[in-house]
Amino acid sequence: MRGPGARRAGLPLVAAALALAAAPARAARPIFPEVAPPESFGRVVLDRATAQAKVPPVTFEHWRHRAMFTCRLCHIDVGFAMRARDSEISRATNAAGLHCGACHDGEKMYLAKPIFPACSASGPFEAACSRCHAEGDQARRRGDYFAFVEKLPLYAGGYVAWDEAEARGRVLPLDQLEGVSIPRQALRIDKDVPLEGKGTWLGEVTFSHRKHSAWNGCEVCHPEIFPITRSGRVRFEMADLRAGRYCGVCHRSVAFPLAHCQRCHRRSVGD
Repeated sequence: MRGPGARRAGLPLVAAALALAAAPARAARPIFPEVAPPESFGRVVLDRATAQAKVPPVTFEHWRHRAMFTCRLCHIDVGFAMRARDSEISRATNAAGLHCGACHDGEKMYLAKPIFPACSASGPFEAACSRCHAEGDQARRRGDYFAFVEKLPLYAGGYVAWDEAEARGRVLPLDQLEGVSIPRQALRIDKDVPLEGKGTWLGEVTFSHRKHSAWNGCEVCHPEIFPITRSGRVRFEMADLRAGRYCGVCHRSVAFPLAHCQRCHRRSVGD
């Protein structure tokens, strides 16, 4: 038999359980970062130096440039950093033919048309500057986006299926920039890598090297994002991706949202 002392010892535990039950529930942490609407997904606001210069920030839309240039061209050949504020873009660097000025110099061509020039080395803020230094309203930006992607394959309320657009020839992203890119031979990469999903009903992921190399080459991913390439040596967890590592470097904020699970998990468990 348990004596009165045992009953008294159990009272604090009962009181703690009642207090826990009466306490307000904590707000559940979101599994994925908040998903931006398609017209602003991948948007980068360049404002590091604009406040001091007293000009509006530059709003860079990945979707507009992605239809024209590969990720590899901009992040490897031109040298834009993958992390915010690491590139140190300025009026001086653009005027010297670096960063945005690598293309926006008024001379380089795209589809037989000259690309308009970026910053000049000196002079006041002019009307031409507002082509990039323009805050704009969300409704107008949304209209610009849907007019731009009208003939591209879309999914999930307006996001572009970029892999399908590239495969069908709807977009022809340039991968070489005269005067900047080093000539190189294209690599033949067509190996698919199965990634088994554990602890989820979503099932297996099939990673396509062909789809990714069309945009990234090898250099964007290896060795910085994926330093080890031997099969089975790296364990990919969604917590890592949500933190911006591995696939999450691009698929958290630029390629397509992590929350669009079945863009990668296309096979159900048991298929």
